[in-house]
Amino acid sequence: MTISKPAKTEPWIVLPGTTVGGEVGTFNTDFVIWNRERTDSRSLNGLVDTGSTYTLIPEAILEEMGIKRMRSMRFNLADGSQRELSIGRVEMELAGAVEVVPVVFGPDPEWILLGGVALETFALAADAANRRLVPGELTL
Repeated sequence: MTISKPAKTEPWIVLPGTTVGGEVGTFNTDFVIWNRERTDSRSLNGLVDTGSTYTLIPEAILEEMGIKRMRSMRFNLADGSQRELSIGRVEMELAGAVEVVPVVFGPDPEWILLGGVALETFALAADAANRRLVPGELTL
């Protein structure tokens, strides 16, 4: 995936993990995950969803790769329900960089979401209108 800067004529600051213009947006992108031992990897295509906090990967994939469940947390789902789900960590390659990110063990074998925490980790924002990831402006 090519990362390109948004036009400087845009009046907003691009913060990592957000959507350019401040609106929640979705589109798909490719990324790779590895187990922590780097003995197994998967190339995935997931929905970039800045309205989702964590990255969601089907639990069957994570279990097959030997990803360990570290803890469980309660999540609010899009349908308004709540569910307790496990969280682990993977190494992820996105936009030419590799970082360790938390992932949720997803119960649905079809859902793959790339959430805001992963985008923040990679200092990327979503430009939903142009269906691309853009560098975020880092602050301290």
